[in-house]
Amino acid sequence: MRKLGIVVTAIACLMLAAQAFAATAPAAGAFKGQMDIGVFGGVAVPMGKLAAKSTETELGGNMKMGYGGGVFFDYFMTPEIALGLDGAYVTSTNKDDSNFKGNTMQYGIHGKYLIPTGGKFLPYLQVGAAMYNRKADYTSGGASVSASDTKPGINGGVGFGYEVNESVAIGLNGMYNYTIGKWEPTDDIKAAGGLKDWNYATFNAVVSFTLPKAK
Repeated sequence: MRKLGIVVTAIACLMLAAQAFAATAPAAGAFKGQMDIGVFGGVAVPMGKLAAKSTETELGGNMKMGYGGGVFFDYFMTPEIALGLDGAYVTSTNKDDSNFKGNTMQYGIHGKYLIPTGGKFLPYLQVGAAMYNRKADYTSGGASVSASDTKPGINGGVGFGYEVNESVAIGLNGMYNYTIGKWEPTDDIKAAGGLKDWNYATFNAVVSFTLPKAK
């Protein structure tokens, strides 16, 4: 609950910052037909059982804050609405054993809504659906053991960008990733009850590049 409160507070701060910047923004043009590609990177915060310690009755990942990054593509169907593709990778290390890591590869689709400001500061809301490859790795003495599965999930969050010029924008975002179903890829892990959930939040710096429109 404490980590969830931190995530909610951080996302709220992003929204407030976006609104504050938007209030002083000058006029800007429409985005319809624009195509953007971008990269992002930052911190990943494990949530729920992925962050909890194991007990006598439940398995926990006991993962600490990690890091990650990814890429995306957006196409603006209207001046405010874009559809896009995204892919990301996040990793985290166990709090008690640095040889044990939890890694997630995510690839999916999303929709983005730019909150109209009439200026260079561009707050937005984003929701998406993705497939998540959830993997636990243990490496010791040159030997490596891993267990993984792939499940669907959803994600959503807020962010804002600033148009540095006609081709480049920079910004920040916060996203929550919810994967569907227990993580229990092997017989041994199933016997232990598996992880009841595998969820996390990310906070990223973003750089995007606008592709030239066809003449």
